[in-house]
Amino acid sequence: MKRIVMATVLLGALGMLVPAQEAPAQVNVSVSIGGFYDELSPYGEWVDCDYGDCWVPRGVAEGWQPYTNGEWIYTRYGWTWVSSDPWGGDPYHYGTWAFIGRHGWVWVPGTVWAPAWVTWSYSDSYVGWAPMPPTVAFGRTGYSGSPVVMDAERYVFVPTNRFVGTNVSSIRMEPRRNAEFFRQSKPMTRFDVSGGIVRNMALPLATVQRATKARIETREITIAKTTPRPFASGVAGKNGHVGIVAPANEVKAVRASRQGTAPHAAAPEPQRQQQAKPQPQEPAKQQQTRPQQQQQQVQAKAQKQQEQAKQQGQAKQQQANQQDQAKQQQVHQQEQARQQQVNQQEQAKQQKAKQQGQAKQQQANQQEQAQQQQARQQGQARQQQQPKAQPQQPQPASEPRAHANQAPAVHPAQPQQDRQKAQPAGQEKEKDHNAGNKDQPSGEGKPK
Repeated sequence: MKRIVMATVLLGALGMLVPAQEAPAQVNVSVSIGGFYDELSPYGEWVDCDYGDCWVPRGVAEGWQPYTNGEWIYTRYGWTWVSSDPWGGDPYHYGTWAFIGRHGWVWVPGTVWAPAWVTWSYSDSYVGWAPMPPTVAFGRTGYSGSPVVMDAERYVFVPTNRFVGTNVSSIRMEPRRNAEFFRQSKPMTRFDVSGGIVRNMALPLATVQRATKARIETREITIAKTTPRPFASGVAGKNGHVGIVAPANEVKAVRASRQGTAPHAAAPEPQRQQQAKPQPQEPAKQQQTRPQQQQQQVQAKAQKQQEQAKQQGQAKQQQANQQDQAKQQQVHQQEQARQQQVNQQEQAKQQKAKQQGQAKQQQANQQEQAQQQQARQQGQARQQQQPKAQPQQPQPASEPRAHANQAPAVHPAQPQQDRQKAQPAGQEKEKDHNAGNKDQPSGEGKPK
């Protein structure tokens, strides 16, 4: 509000210094909207969009989205956005943002304060948010109806365990995965009103504390460089609803009034040349009027702030890249160490299996050799226990075949061969001959 009041006073002083021009038609001009116009004009352009007159920031990166260059803190007003953008945080606490194809993201002015005009979609793993659409209105007690759901590409997602106290630009998930995160999350929209002040309480504090495994500290609202303001009763319509954005005709009137009283629009250049009187040669600074000097100072300050913000952004981005590279290197080293450990374990298992196989094979060979040795020893033992076979005595060819009923002759223990040697040869033959005749019946001994 200090910036708004100072801007209003400055414009009043400039109006006394600049020659009066044709006054525009009397309109109900909101001082707050006028202050926003003066505050943001050096950092962007005011354009006509689908919701009336809107402001487009200048110098943002390609793919830029609101609520990305800054961080979230928790205050007694709920989740509060702390902006790091060079043009301040008012566009995140008043009005809201909309994506217009020909302009990109534009800010639609409003006069109702909130810690952050966003709708949520969260899970235990990821938290996402998107700007509230300009068409939303709420009652005097707040908004707790059906969740306001935006297209998935309009959300910004970050890990839940890093949601608080970290610049979003360094932890934001890849936008191409928004649809995946959105399907896994729960949409939620809730704004409470207490004492006329809006509070953003939709995202459960317990969810974030459970993910971070720590207690979330309640911070002071001054960290966000903003001051909560209860909305005036006059901003509510006939039905008691309060709009997030200001009426389009009021914003248009403010823009018309500011453009009509701007110092550079006092008179066309040819007229100033015709009305100008010859003056002595003076230094360039003395030739400039006071309003021009003040305008140049404002522009120089804005450029300096932009340059500082750019340098800070580059430094943060470089730091984030270095941290990312360090994390990737650490992950790569850990992965290599794990892979090396797995390889060593695999080699150890293979070596152990090989040794066990060799031991089993050696044991099997030893058992087989023992069995073969035992079999050889048993065979040798059986051969030693069996008596040697007696050689069979061949019978003479002339000895007749013994009768079937005749019992075999029993001989003394002396071998037959020895007895035969003791008898004379003639007696032996005669005996054999008589024995043969005795065995055969008469008439059968002679061959036919």
